[in-house]
Amino acid sequence: MKYVNLSEESRTIFRGRPGHENKQAAFLSNLKNAIDTDKLSLHYQPRFDVVTGKADILEALVRWHRPGVGLFSPEVFISDAEENGLIFGLDLWVFERCCKDLKQMQESINPDVKIAVNLSVLTCESIYFAQKIINISNKHDVSLSDFEFEITEHAHIHDVRKVISFCETLKNYGAEFCLDDFGTGQSPLVNLTLLPASTVKIDRCFIQGIGNSRCCEIIIQSLVEMVQKLDMQIVAEGIENSEQYWFIRDSGCDQLQGFLLCKPVGIDSLKSPMLRSPEINYPDY
Repeated sequence: MKYVNLSEESRTIFRGRPGHENKQAAFLSNLKNAIDTDKLSLHYQPRFDVVTGKADILEALVRWHRPGVGLFSPEVFISDAEENGLIFGLDLWVFERCCKDLKQMQESINPDVKIAVNLSVLTCESIYFAQKIINISNKHDVSLSDFEFEITEHAHIHDVRKVISFCETLKNYGAEFCLDDFGTGQSPLVNLTLLPASTVKIDRCFIQGIGNSRCCEIIIQSLVEMVQKLDMQIVAEGIENSEQYWFIRDSGCDQLQGFLLCKPVGIDSLKSPMLRSPEINYPDY
């Protein structure tokens, strides 16, 4: 199956071409139909604890397979969904599918496993969305304490008070929160002080700079130190080689995630051995 992952530059070029508006309308119509008719899917990627080597939390990553085109990663359609009002339905679809999958995972793979669910900050500004999350969890008889919500900042926060209220409401039901893409959002340091998050995820752009940019390495070490002084967990995503792996481990990150450790897979391919960190050798210099 062909995997489609267009860059932002490619999408910008595409949007400027003749007939773009018609193509964009068709794209959005197809996306809405995929959400409404359950034509999306989820892949799961483990986050490994540095100390135990176990992965007790899996991040849910939405995929959209378009016949004859390929498999779309969320980077291709999340921004369009946010800009055109489809993100609410998309986030609800993801959470409900996670509720269904969680019960299967806990019965067949690990009774203690939890799921990290990505939510757009726009969704978190909806005064109705928290209650919808509660209703869906009750419908599927799952506990919100088995979920961590990763708040992404692709869009600007219009009313941080609404986001705080959303988080506090679900926190009362046991849910936990993670600030995603930390270091590259609209106002990450301010949100670190305001939002009731227990985990911070370093943006992958800093991880990619390991070995090439001393600046990125200093930023990573500083972020780890700052976040841990706040008694929060810190996660490094996008680890793709052993040099990145060992630098992150030596920096003191709490959890690791990336293709080097385990690629995202569908629930039918998820097996218990995949929830233990593989042995990684030191890089050759």
